[in-house]
Amino acid sequence: MSLTDERQPGPQQWTGWVDLGCLRPPDRRVVAAVVAGAVGTDLALRSDVTGLAGGLLPALVAVGLLASGRVVNGRARPVLALAPLFGLWLAVRVSPWLLPLDVLAAAALLALGASLARRGDPTDLSIPDLCGRALHTLAHGVLAPGFLLGGLSQRRSAGPSATGAVVRGCLLAAPLISLLALLLGSADPVFASFFRLPTSGTDVFAHLVFLAMGAVGVAGLLRMASAPPFELPAGGGPRPLGAVEATTVLGALVGLFGAFTATQVLAVVGGAGYVARTAGLSYADYARSGFFQLLAVAAITLGVLVVLRAATSLDSANHRRRFLVLGEVAVALTLVIVAGAVRRLWLYEQAYGLTMLRLCSTLFALWIGAVFVLLAASLGGTGARRAWLAPAAGSLALAGLLITNVVNPEAVVVRRNVERFGSSPELDARYLVELSDDAVPELVRSLPRLDPESAAFVRDAVCSGEREPGGGLWGYNASRRAALEARRAACPGPEA
Repeated sequence: MSLTDERQPGPQQWTGWVDLGCLRPPDRRVVAAVVAGAVGTDLALRSDVTGLAGGLLPALVAVGLLASGRVVNGRARPVLALAPLFGLWLAVRVSPWLLPLDVLAAAALLALGASLARRGDPTDLSIPDLCGRALHTLAHGVLAPGFLLGGLSQRRSAGPSATGAVVRGCLLAAPLISLLALLLGSADPVFASFFRLPTSGTDVFAHLVFLAMGAVGVAGLLRMASAPPFELPAGGGPRPLGAVEATTVLGALVGLFGAFTATQVLAVVGGAGYVARTAGLSYADYARSGFFQLLAVAAITLGVLVVLRAATSLDSANHRRRFLVLGEVAVALTLVIVAGAVRRLWLYEQAYGLTMLRLCSTLFALWIGAVFVLLAASLGGTGARRAWLAPAAGSLALAGLLITNVVNPEAVVVRRNVERFGSSPELDARYLVELSDDAVPELVRSLPRLDPESAAFVRDAVCSGEREPGGGLWGYNASRRAALEARRAACPGPEA
């Protein structure tokens, strides 16, 4: 039987690139993957996500997708294999600046791998293609319960199955296993730690909600992997912008950015007197202001250039040449703006110290600058036969996120500020102690380098944190454990 013969009929079977019909109904492997994902999600959320259970959840989902037999495209497997690499940082870091990005990266890689399960190349994806795949993923998530229930009802109508026998066996075994597990847990604390979660009471409703969330999420990915591959309409559709409109927009951008660059040159040449006369600011205040606005300008310009490139119809060689020249000039001037933003951030950090917001803004500016370099190469015709710009930009973002996780940015912030202001009352110790447990070991190591008042304040704040581990095995987090060890070493008391 061919794959097309397995298509389920019904109103969900649409035509074209929005085809949400299902090629293969769920089987035992799909049910097992959904159950494993549901239990893993419940365990991760009950363990506050930032623990071993949360770190292993993307790996569990990726293994379930691969074991289901629905991922037949070899180019999708490396994408799925990357998702656990970011998920595992949930068991290592606790910084609120990193964990949402790690979760987003792992979820996006799982969704992209499921979307490419049957066909597609992760290195050849346009921005419209990525947007369409995102909507496709949401649609499959909405239809996931019907996917599962429809498969189960078909199996019931076909008569007894091995899946039903397994379910009956699990129901029979559950009371016995629960009783024996309770007895073994009471006899061995290490064994009991496998099941201890940092919650008070047994909230059955919360368990049901978390189980349902995990089941729907995994079922949605499996449904997408079982369905016809996503495809944009042939030809990509008409381009709504003409060359004149696009070059007018580009010309306006070039004129505006050229004027801004000229004012920067005048400010450097004219010095403090010129800035004071024209802006009413000291040169130091002028040089350290406006970095967030400059980053916003760069981000907006990137979006405008990408949209213009995708939406403009260039019918003649003159139009293409004019668009290319104006686009490259706009990229070059935007890179000047990005460099100015990075310089202003650096000057601000020199004067007032490093914060996570300033560090993340600098990293974002560097990423934006790198993407503009890629955009310049794309506009120039590099790799014109492939839509490589979005995958390359995404790969840079993932690589940057991975490196940032490795270096521990909160420890970098502490180290940098202590080196700059350690023995000075200018050190903002109040900000440093507000950082997460990622920063605690570095704070403890920095205590001898602080002035007495700041050292006493930091020690008191550090020692007020948790001194005993909690959460059991599934709640284990490397940064929390390192912070506990640092507190025990630095803080007086019977716990030390």
